[in-house]
Amino acid sequence: MDLTRKLVVDCLLKVESSGFSNLVLASEIDSHNLTNQDKAFATKLFYGTVERKLTLNYILQKQLSKPIAKMDKEVVAILQSGLYQLLYMQSVPDYAAINQAVGLCPVFKKTSAKGLVNAVLRKCQKFDIEKEVFKDRLTELSVKYSVNTDIVKIILRDYPEIAEDILRGMFITPKFTVKINTTKISADNFRKLLIERGLSYNDMPFCDGVEIIHRGSVTDIPGFAEGYFYVQGITSQYAVKAADIHKNDDILDLCAAPGGKSFAAAVELGGSGSVTSCDPNPSRLKLIQDGAKRLGFENITTVQNSGEVYNDSLKQYNVIICDVPCSGIGIIPKKPDLRYKSMGDVENLAQLQYEILSTASRYLKENGTIVYSTCTINKQENEQVVDRFLKENTNYKLEKQHCPVENVINSDEKVTFLSHLTGFDGFFVAVLRKMW
Repeated sequence: MDLTRKLVVDCLLKVESSGFSNLVLASEIDSHNLTNQDKAFATKLFYGTVERKLTLNYILQKQLSKPIAKMDKEVVAILQSGLYQLLYMQSVPDYAAINQAVGLCPVFKKTSAKGLVNAVLRKCQKFDIEKEVFKDRLTELSVKYSVNTDIVKIILRDYPEIAEDILRGMFITPKFTVKINTTKISADNFRKLLIERGLSYNDMPFCDGVEIIHRGSVTDIPGFAEGYFYVQGITSQYAVKAADIHKNDDILDLCAAPGGKSFAAAVELGGSGSVTSCDPNPSRLKLIQDGAKRLGFENITTVQNSGEVYNDSLKQYNVIICDVPCSGIGIIPKKPDLRYKSMGDVENLAQLQYEILSTASRYLKENGTIVYSTCTINKQENEQVVDRFLKENTNYKLEKQHCPVENVINSDEKVTFLSHLTGFDGFFVAVLRKMW
């Protein structure tokens, strides 16, 4: 019995009990003395199984007489992780995947299931999902790309001609990118430091953004303790670049936690001006405070505040960053749990986004800008919110955007990142200027 595979099944069971996959895996790995190779194997197997759950369950169900929902959860997790190895991990021989799965049954006190696990996995090992005939297009895309039908409906509605490309792009492995804190070290010197420590990197569209080829802890990257960088996706970096921040500007980050955009704004300010970072949750504000301390930003102030509620203690600002709560469809590759999230509350979410944007406008100085951004590609949360705001606030206009990232969609100065076209998170950015 492989202890690494047992750890993965333990994690799958905890996720089914309402745990978040990233937190569950990190906790389990920390509590075991694993080699780097074992950590990498466990990570790939666990996240892969979570990511492909709908596909795996569909295939397994075709070989089972009892509905999966009525089976012992331990047996289901063993079958799911075993089948993932058979279909998606070419480095694992079929016999090893099956034998190890069978061996896990007694460990989870399911000895009587050994024969079932062996027989089902052997029947499934040659299954080709591409040859399957489905009852309709919606079911086909949901099963093939392991995304619930709510999300598939949104993609089909908003991007009918490239829907399958977008769904396929949800399996793209996210790049590990950081923003260099140029208030402490130059971009060139940070790159030299990486080379000196034997780390490879790729340049990104912004000179102070770098993709680092690194599989260990972020704290092991040279310069972490010194505050030379912080982790941030390129799309989020772009959202702050698009704000066109100038020295001595006063910035309001209305939905700031965990703080990446506030930190990016502080880098742009270069020690001048101010950044006011808001979040309703005190524990999330502490994340910003701790990050600002490590990075050496003394011009960041945190305020407990709900973005949709006007706060007369806040002043007027040159730039407001409005990265609103959203459905998260654009970051599914980073957060596989989102694949199975119901979209039934999207209408209420869009209303909340509009209220936050409207409240933000009350804090903005004349000729100032609001950056409205989301990590979703749902037009109901993006274009429609912005269009509604512009219709009801004629003293605002859309600013031109000149995004250096290749293959972004710029439609009427509303920029959308699609993962399969850009290689980055799905993301939306609109820049609104107050004319009077």
